[in-house]
Amino acid sequence: MYGNTVKDGSGSFYHILQDSEGRLIFVPAFSTGLSSDTAANDSDKTFTVPASTEWRLLSIWVELTTTATVGDRQLVVQIQDGTTDVIAEFRAGVVQAASLTRNYLFAPGAVDLTSFRDTDYLSTPIPELILPAAYIIRVYDNNAVDAAADDMVAHVRRASRAI
Repeated sequence: MYGNTVKDGSGSFYHILQDSEGRLIFVPAFSTGLSSDTAANDSDKTFTVPASTEWRLLSIWVELTTTATVGDRQLVVQIQDGTTDVIAEFRAGVVQAASLTRNYLFAPGAVDLTSFRDTDYLSTPIPELILPAAYIIRVYDNNAVDAAADDMVAHVRRASRAI
């Protein structure tokens, strides 16, 4: 037992709650994790919430290195439902030009920067979100300037639980 949390034989954690009639309810607890896509030559990444799971989105860290191909890249985080309908979209406050490396943080409580800090860092706030199974997080260059050659690394920090 860990406070109001218990661990079962399989290693899963559950919160213990009590309903209005005094019955105990065991609710799966969130555990933190990281999903990453570090493949080169790609500026369009997707992360899908697995079946029977829900994710609480904690942050998205993106490193984008652009080629010499001229054009402004607009970094976007898009949330799609299980049928790929867009239900939310968050855009970085600044575009990124050719031949640069920039770092982006999308997170609840992040400062909404409209210029790069220390020449290469930008943060953008997003709301606290809990995403059900089959929902998709898409991180991409909205202008697709050199989508098959720009290098994007994306890390999604999330808390997940079985449902």
